[in-house]
Amino acid sequence: MALKLSKSEIRALRQICRQDGTVSGLAAKLGAKESFMSRVLRSLGEKGLVGVKKDGVKKTVQLSVASHAQNFKLLSDSRPDAKIEGWLSGFAMDILVVSEDGAETNLILEETGCTAATLYKTLKSLLSAGVLLWKNGRVEITDGLLKKFVASYADNIQLIAQRNAKGFNTSIRIRKNVVLRTDAKNVPPYFTQTGLSALAKNGLEAMLTSYDDFYFNLDGQKRELSPEESFIHALLLTTLQQHQDMPVLAIFFAKNKRRLDLGAIKKLAKKYMVEGALEEIRRETEFHEKMKGFE
Repeated sequence: MALKLSKSEIRALRQICRQDGTVSGLAAKLGAKESFMSRVLRSLGEKGLVGVKKDGVKKTVQLSVASHAQNFKLLSDSRPDAKIEGWLSGFAMDILVVSEDGAETNLILEETGCTAATLYKTLKSLLSAGVLLWKNGRVEITDGLLKKFVASYADNIQLIAQRNAKGFNTSIRIRKNVVLRTDAKNVPPYFTQTGLSALAKNGLEAMLTSYDDFYFNLDGQKRELSPEESFIHALLLTTLQQHQDMPVLAIFFAKNKRRLDLGAIKKLAKKYMVEGALEEIRRETEFHEKMKGFE
């Protein structure tokens, strides 16, 4: 599943925000073939934005009650005459999700995978729509309704993506990146193992646990992870667990820090916003090394 919304999806969604409709009715109103409209509505359904109400043989497409669908309606209603599809389609949603809490353009390029030309073209379109601030290489969403939709859209795509991991799950999303801790035995194919179990498989000295950690990106593309990123993912998750795994991670760091790229770890800590937790690990490691001198 991708974050991207097409112009056809946005037009159909706006029409459904105004009034429930059938596939044939929506196709007629939007000047599209029924087969094409069926594909558009199927994609919107997979993203949790619309649902189907059945009354006998009649099927009516209606707006989902999910938060991202309702927040889209608020955004659409606030700009009834604006051509939202012109600036919200293509890479716009990827860029906006990365920029949810403000982001530098180099980070947006890294996480969206779009070209610099596409980024600047999309940012200019969003800027013209008056929904963001782009200054000194930093992007921030300034339209409150758009920001609310972007956050709820990413949250719901995350929930849809991880619902096939059936078990006790704890997860956290940083922009398009999601790290999940689960005791599920089966997970979707686009999940990549990370955390301590991944580090142990890479031949590093790591204590195995009863749970597994996985990474996935909201664009649905499987990624290979470095040991440094797997370590940062474990650190990120332990911040959700009242730091209960911090001693384990401190021991791991002390044993393996000479085999890790500390510069990369520092950069990743900033990317995942765990610089404080990494500093805590560093202090604990220094303390243990000093104590060894008294043994």
